[in-house]
Amino acid sequence: MLSLSVITVIVAILTSLAVVFRRHKHIVNIVFSISLLSTSAVIFGDAMIMLQPGLLYEWKRFVFISEAVMVVAWLIFSLSFARTGYWQAASGFSRVFVYISPLISIFFFAVPIGNFFYAPDFQSEKVLFLGNAGYLFNLILLFYSILSIINLETTMRSSQGTDRWKIKFTIFGVGTLVAINIFYYSHALLYRSINMNFLPAKTGIILMAILIIGYSLFRHKTMDTELAVSRTVMYRSLSLIVVGGYLLGLGLIGEGMRYFGPKVGENITTFLVFAGAMLVIAIIFSERLRRRTVVFLNKNFFNQKYDYREQWLKFTQRISFKHSFDELLASIVEGFRDAIGAKGAAIWLKEKGGEEYRCVKALDMRAVQSGPGRELMAFLEKMKWVLDVRDRKCKKIVALSRVFIKETHASVIVPLLNMDDLAGFILLEGAPDEPAYNYEDYDLLKTLSRQAMSAILIARLSDELTEAREMEAVGRLSSFILHDLKNATSMLSLIVQNAEEHIDNPEFQRDAIKAVSNSSDKIKSIIGRLDTFPKKTSLDLAYSDLGSDVRKVIRQVNLNGHVKLSFHEQEAVMTRFDSEEMSKVVLNLIINAVEAIQSQGEVHVVVGMEDSMGFVKVSDTGCGMSDEFIEKRLFKPFQSTKKKGFGIGLYQCKSIVELHAGRLKVSSREGHGTEFIICLPIVSGN
Repeated sequence: MLSLSVITVIVAILTSLAVVFRRHKHIVNIVFSISLLSTSAVIFGDAMIMLQPGLLYEWKRFVFISEAVMVVAWLIFSLSFARTGYWQAASGFSRVFVYISPLISIFFFAVPIGNFFYAPDFQSEKVLFLGNAGYLFNLILLFYSILSIINLETTMRSSQGTDRWKIKFTIFGVGTLVAINIFYYSHALLYRSINMNFLPAKTGIILMAILIIGYSLFRHKTMDTELAVSRTVMYRSLSLIVVGGYLLGLGLIGEGMRYFGPKVGENITTFLVFAGAMLVIAIIFSERLRRRTVVFLNKNFFNQKYDYREQWLKFTQRISFKHSFDELLASIVEGFRDAIGAKGAAIWLKEKGGEEYRCVKALDMRAVQSGPGRELMAFLEKMKWVLDVRDRKCKKIVALSRVFIKETHASVIVPLLNMDDLAGFILLEGAPDEPAYNYEDYDLLKTLSRQAMSAILIARLSDELTEAREMEAVGRLSSFILHDLKNATSMLSLIVQNAEEHIDNPEFQRDAIKAVSNSSDKIKSIIGRLDTFPKKTSLDLAYSDLGSDVRKVIRQVNLNGHVKLSFHEQEAVMTRFDSEEMSKVVLNLIINAVEAIQSQGEVHVVVGMEDSMGFVKVSDTGCGMSDEFIEKRLFKPFQSTKKKGFGIGLYQCKSIVELHAGRLKVSSREGHGTEFIICLPIVSGN
């Protein structure tokens, strides 16, 4: 007995230290270490009671304190192990009992130790008889242990695929530790006594459980596994139902002891208790038995196997608001896998512009390079079935596609249909002990496939729209640059036209050289923009005189009076504007006016203020525009009345003016000319 206890304590201490000093120090590591250390303290204290019965009350006080810490620590571990956001995901019921756990210690220290138990003949019987305080104390310990095993079952049930294999042995080991405590405390309550003769068996079971936990921790690194735990009430209560039935059975057996006698009854009880404990563990940790229990509940207590509304909402929420197409595919695969509890899943989509299918995302499933055969794709597209490889109706197509199915380990193939076109399919790999699927599984998979296909189409259209917008932005920027080049070349053309008459005029020569220099600088700047495609995202605003800026533009165009261009400044307009961009607008409007009059009319430019707005009016006596053109086509890109125009200039002008929080207005009559008015808000220079 002593050597077994020493070995168990040493193994427990070494395991707890190895976990607490791991590289990744999570809170669950610390809680696990406290749980194991307190468990080893209980074993050590009970061993010392057997070794030193004269110090019974001192060592039993030590054991009671260790048990109080142990059950609370295992409860916290069961809530935090392998869970993300475990405290938020925990039920309010469990959290309340964590909060009130210090009351156990207060209760223990407030009540004398003599009220917990008494031992009239411990030397010979090795039995401690519980007092009222001891009975209540063991009842509390039993209740905390039941909460712990319910939480462990919930964690195991919420796991999927490889995560389940990682945590399976840890939960089995911890569940065994908790289960032996449930047996120990329920036995004590049943007989109102603690039989210390059970200690060797209890210690041996705990040692095996710790070895299983140690293997799982260091083989699968289970402390790094995180799961999202569901809050479904019905299936979560399965452990409570099993454990409650187990305890009720013990109570009935205890009542029957009156008729069997103490000796026979004790042997029968011991056998049934261990058989019941083994049954509890088998049901809680056996995936097959759990699934059969769920099927039984569905068939006898529910109309449908699935709550389709809940499943649809859960799947829709999972695939919504994804930042990328890759994230969407990952969510779809995960959703299909979790919907029917598959071991793994993968999604295959048809390549753009081709008929080949390739695996674009896989989760816990082998992603092979070789694609499916044409027979399988033709079958899915024609029949639109969810193909179960175990279904006898699909025996022929499964035989034709046996190589692909064998390589991927597929159990179910779900088509993704865009109308009548097979856009892709989902592969699901079932667990080895997976029960046969039925029509409800197929209906659920069909519903999810339609939702998944809709999400994929929306994502693809969104990507194509984004690409089209990017191309549009590049085309628009190119049009702006080409239009600026056209304006610069128009300036050079005006110089050439005026040079025929004024080439000998020194003043004209100076103005022409200056204009050519300015045009050359602009062309170089435009070419630089064309090389790098920069995007001006903000205006370079400066407080300046709008009339002065307009005069500079007119000097470039007028060129010693060849163009009939007049300028009038009603009053000074001081405001904030981007000189480069606004000069571009004025120049474009003047060039349009000059081209409209075709040397047969006049162009007038006026600067002033009206209704607390600064304005620049550019009017001509040219051909004018129709009302229909102004209403439907003016200011629209690539719409122009000129045979060689790009139709981008006025669109660019309007965009620049609106960036200044201004307005660009127009009035025109066919055959009588046009007037454009730039209206800018007056902004103080302070």
